[in-house]
Formats: sequence, C-alpha cells, structure tokens
Amino acid sequence: MRNVSKNVFLNALTCPFLGWMLRTGEAPKPRLTLGDRFRFEQGREIGRRARMLYPDGLMVADVNLSSAARKTTDALHSPVPAIFEGAFMKDGFVTRADVLEQKAEGWHLIEVKSGTNNRAEYIDDMAHTYMVADSCGLKIGGVSLLLVSRDFRLGMADDALFARIDHTDEVLARVEELEIIRREIEEITRAEEKPQPQLIMECRHCDLFRSCVGKGIKNHIFDLPRLSQARFGELVAHGIVRIEDIPDGFDLTENQARVKDCVQCGESYVGEELRTELATIEWPAYYLDFETMMTAIPLYPDIAPYTQLPTQYSVHVCSDVGRVIEHREYLADPAGDCRRELAECLLRDLGEQGSIIAYSSFENGVINGLAQLFPDLSDALCALGERIVDLEAIIRRNYYHPEFHGSTSIKATLPALVSGMSYKGMEIGEGDSASAAFAYLAMGTYWKPDEVETVKQNLLKYCKQDTLAMVKLHEKLTDVVKP
Repeated sequence: MRNVSKNVFLNALTCPFLGWMLRTGEAPKPRLTLGDRFRFEQGREIGRRARMLYPDGLMVADVNLSSAARKTTDALHSPVPAIFEGAFMKDGFVTRADVLEQKAEGWHLIEVKSGTNNRAEYIDDMAHTYMVADSCGLKIGGVSLLLVSRDFRLGMADDALFARIDHTDEVLARVEELEIIRREIEEITRAEEKPQPQLIMECRHCDLFRSCVGKGIKNHIFDLPRLSQARFGELVAHGIVRIEDIPDGFDLTENQARVKDCVQCGESYVGEELRTELATIEWPAYYLDFETMMTAIPLYPDIAPYTQLPTQYSVHVCSDVGRVIEHREYLADPAGDCRRELAECLLRDLGEQGSIIAYSSFENGVINGLAQLFPDLSDALCALGERIVDLEAIIRRNYYHPEFHGSTSIKATLPALVSGMSYKGMEIGEGDSASAAFAYLAMGTYWKPDEVETVKQNLLKYCKQDTLAMVKLHEKLTDVVKP
C-alpha cells in the first residue's frame, strides 16, 4: 500500500476520489507543456537558492522514503544547522520539509515557494508537514514561509531574493482542524475499493474531469459562464449536469441563459449591436498581439522578479475586412532588455490612424506599461491605446456559438468559426510555452545556432497565428451580419 503523502492528503481534503486515485497511482499523468516544464525548473532553482542561505546545511537526497526518514532522524541528533528535504513517516503519513533550521527553541520549519504572494493555500501545505513531523516527535519552535522578494534585483546576494513570513499561529490552528479529519482521510485513501466520484465545484478545474464525472458530457453545466456555487448546487440537487437538461424558467443570468438557449436550439446567438460595433472599426486596421515573459530570477538588470516583459509582437495590416496588405513583426534580442526598441518599433508599425484590433484587454495593458516606463514616448503610446478595439469583448457582448463551450478565448472561438485553422500541431501552441521558449533563449538553454533559429521562427509563427486568427474571426463575424 502506498503512503499518504502531502499531495494525496491535500487533494483528498477537496476530493476523496482524487486522493484515492493519486495514492494508488491510477491518476493519469498530465502531459507537460514547455510552459509547465519551465515553471517546475523555476521552482527547483528557487529551492536551490533557498538552500544557499544555509551553507552548512545537510541535504537528505534519498529518494526512498524509509531511507530518507532514517537519515533525517540521524541528522536531527547532530549539530547540523539546517536540514534540507527532511523526511518524516508516521502511521502511513509521509512528508518532506523544504528546510528545517535548528534554533534554541527547537527546529524551525520553513516552506519555500517560488511565488511572491502570501497565499492562504500555503497554510495547508505547512500544516500537513507540521502534523506529520510533530507526530514523529520533532520539537518544532516555529513555522515560516519563504517567498520571492519583489525587491530583489539581478546581481544581489541570495539572501535578498527572499522574504520570510512567520505563520506559526495560523499553522497551529490549521493543524488542529486537520487532526480532526486525519483518520477520515486515511480511511478514504487506504480503502480497497475506489470511492464513487462526486461532482463538486472544484471538479471544474481538475485534470481528471473529462475522464471522471465529466466523461461523455459534451455540454456540461460548467460551460455556463460565471456559474456560482449556489446555482451549481441547485442544478446538481435536481440531477442536472447537462445544459440540454436545464428547464425553461430556471434562474440564470443573461449570459448563462444565452449559452443555454444556444446549446438547446443548436443555433448561434447574434446580438442586435454586433453590426453596429463592427462598423466602428476604422481602416486600415492593425491586428495586434503581444507575447511576454516573466521569470522568478530576473534575467536583466534593474528588473523585479516576475516583471512582465513584452518580448515580441505581430501586426496584420488590413485595408478592409479580410484584406491583408502587410504583416509586420518584432522579436526582441534575448541577450538584453529590449523594451525601448520594441516600443519604438511598435509606434512605427501601428502608424497614427486606423483601429488597432486586439483580443482581450491584455494588449492595452502592455502598452500602458510601456508608456509608464518611457515618459518621452508616453503620449504617443497612450494614443495607441485610444485606438484599440477589443474583438473578444465584441464577441462576448454580441455573439455566441454552441461550440464555444462557455468560453470566448481565441482557442475556443477560432475552431468553432474558422474551419481548418487551429493551434494543434504547432511547436509552440500557447502563450505559456511562448514565454518559456523566449526565457530559455535568454538563459542560453538553446545554444546551437540552428536550434536558436528554429525556436525564434516558432515564436514568430505562433504570434503571427494569433493576429491572423483575429483577421479570420473578424471576417466570419462580418459575414454573420451581412444582409
């Protein structure tokens, strides 16, 4: 029988079925994107930097938990100032502590996170580790969270990278709550038979959803936009999980009712203002998309951790709906901070007249950030913002297709409206992976000239796809409102 790890325990708090699947190893492993891999590597690097704060600390590197627990016990009785990845096992519950710092009042438990925000969910992480280590007899004098400091800059010492927050009182309070349900979680996760899955609100973002309670349901009630816990509970209480089964008269918001009606009748919704809003676009129009990068450890001087840096853009220029007359693009040099050059090129490539069509408010936010960074360009950049038309907002207000499945993201609207055009099969097919690919270029991970060139071309191809997608979507929407 497998042990109950922190991951299993914390997931079982929300979903016993998921906890059981993770404990038995039956849960399918999700396919990792390039963006996922980069986040994991960032987390490992932050952990490594945290250990550098204790140069004489001892790493318990054993993968085998029994061996790691024995070595941890030996280390606890030695004069070592800190222990990394200390392992604890008790009654089938297991955990590993990021850092144990030896203090006069006892061992200080330190949880290392690669983010900058002090999240409530971290209390559960620390409480589980405390609960298991305490049951093993460890004298714990305090519990702290080690986060990345926003004040860190490239070239500073490792101790400036972290902000330490004491959470002893909050963790102790949470441990008392976990102890009450500890036996229940153990019984569930150690049961011989798989528990029956139950549909709960948290299923909405679970990796197992489509193979679990959502299996075989094309139009799930989770496709209803902004579905509240109360409305979800009422639907489930009536045994309704498919949009097709929602009865007339059921209390829904206007947007939710729109989705329901489209699914049930199999036809698209076209708002009265769609034609009017599309008619406000001035030509020539510039379809704009940015890609950005964020890293925990700044890659360039004078930049804070997780600063969002625009690294490239694509612009399709159209003289009228669907009539592309030019494509313009920019990709920064990964060797340095090119935001100034990007801003200057952007002003040149977007001209002074005509609508700038974006998908969401993201592009406007990037432009505003550049305007704040470069005061001498601020007026010109702000003028760009005044020309922006948000195509997604127009769709959200005025159009819905049954195949959108509750989303107006470009990944949902494009395949529904434009046949033969999608992001499937692209080497870089989503924003997270584009961000990671550029970061890898900046870090020198790709160093062979042909490899570097291939990655750059894939980045340009992905960004170009985003703006061409907007051109095609705009064209389809215009066809919808033609007399």
